[in-house]
Amino acid sequence: MSQDNKAQAPHAKTSGGLLGRIFGRGGNETSGTDAHSGQATRSALDLADIQGFILRGYRMPMVRHFLLAVGVPSEARKMLGRFVSGDESDAPQITTADDWHVGFAPGPGDNPAEAPRRKPDYCLNLGITWSGLITLEIKDRVPMLAFKSFAAFTAGAAERAKLVGDTGASAPENWIGGFGKGSDHVLVTLHSLSPDAMKSYTDRLSALFAEGNAFREIWRTDGMAWIEMKDGKPEFTSKVPFGYTDGISMTTIHGGPEHYPLDHQQPCEPWLFVLRDEAENYFVPEPRELGLNGSFAVFKMIMTDVVGFENFLQSNKDKIDPELLAAKICGRWRNGVPLALSPETDNPPGGIPLEQLNNYEYVNADGSGDPKGLRCPVGAHMRRINPRGQPVTGQGQPGGSNNTHRLIRRGMPYGPNYDPKQPYDGIERGLLGYFVNSSIENQYEFVLGHWVNDSEFAGAVRLNPKSKDPMIGAQDPAESIFVIPQANGAPPIKIAGFSTFITTKAAAYCFLPSITAIKFIAQLG
Repeated sequence: MSQDNKAQAPHAKTSGGLLGRIFGRGGNETSGTDAHSGQATRSALDLADIQGFILRGYRMPMVRHFLLAVGVPSEARKMLGRFVSGDESDAPQITTADDWHVGFAPGPGDNPAEAPRRKPDYCLNLGITWSGLITLEIKDRVPMLAFKSFAAFTAGAAERAKLVGDTGASAPENWIGGFGKGSDHVLVTLHSLSPDAMKSYTDRLSALFAEGNAFREIWRTDGMAWIEMKDGKPEFTSKVPFGYTDGISMTTIHGGPEHYPLDHQQPCEPWLFVLRDEAENYFVPEPRELGLNGSFAVFKMIMTDVVGFENFLQSNKDKIDPELLAAKICGRWRNGVPLALSPETDNPPGGIPLEQLNNYEYVNADGSGDPKGLRCPVGAHMRRINPRGQPVTGQGQPGGSNNTHRLIRRGMPYGPNYDPKQPYDGIERGLLGYFVNSSIENQYEFVLGHWVNDSEFAGAVRLNPKSKDPMIGAQDPAESIFVIPQANGAPPIKIAGFSTFITTKAAAYCFLPSITAIKFIAQLG
């Protein structure tokens, strides 16, 4: 998962303009009509009612996640209400998607010339699991409570773990901090601009959680953007533990509050990320006060085997240059330049403008492009996570849209920068954050189950039957394989015998209630 800072490839021209991939920055685009389709947006998004991190990237360098168990349900419901009361002096307030100029890219409804309403030093958001809703006694007080389109959410992450490859070391019985054990009720996420702000708001939150025995904190952990020295000064970077620059690909949303450079991908309908009446594949949870303008998110803590990954690259240097192999596995060079635009070098002559780094298709509507994966292997991580125009399971035809399976990813690394001179330092590194979507089944679980961990995802392109995502797939060294096609009829390069490079340490399926929904819960008495 990458931090929510604007990524910039070192060799990209900035004038004029993965596993980090799975946690990159999501987004955001336009209101009224859209340049891609010309279709009018449905009803406007109620940004002041939607939790901010669903639609906006905060660009803050540090985050702290708190896992809470409900203590006294009535006190817990009352406490949730204080986080949306509007009284900042009483309690830190949930951050909404309403306009906030500082830190956000200007959107179509923003006036960049105006002074910001305020410059917050923190952002606060929360998610509630199904067991949390039950323990909060919402079902007891609201008999019509219904999440009938959302069986994955009501089952929970532990119950559905096998569907997304969380087995073996990643299985729920090995999760830390009480995740998947039934007491993982509420996740509170605090972003901050500085260590002082993090401490100050953590102290306030800890006191509030304990007040009236509302909540019991059962786990917490921190993430922070990696720092590198530039011109003798430390700067936050967009790099993640495997060394890739992240946060380049953005999920564009019709009517969303943030504006990013247009690319070949069609903007997504807002109902894919915000629970809305016009949705095509679900009914908004009932009662409407609880369901409308909410969303769902899968929280994950993923440990990355950085040493194993680097050793794996070097162990195959007799077959392929290690950095080229790293690029083929991901789909981008480690500096962010995509293979689709520069398959031979991470520093193409003249560079690539920053706003063009995400502007490409793998397969065009007429079938041209890179259908056989000579530039970027069809089985590469990025091509599985976001197939673009590639005909794949759940999509259909060249140039078609895979939008109904798109995800927005919010997150950051945990653990310090990896130092290749001291690889065996014993320090755990990984990624923390959320996959945001309106349908866990059709988005998160579909992508992980079909595109990441299935060889049949690419339709007419026949991958090895044991092939999975080489970066984040659940691999068995006895049968793992990654095939790199070669041009001019040369035999493909076959890389085999590698292990899984990631381990799930924690997971939770969360409902992200709207501000109206949190007030509704608080008023249940």
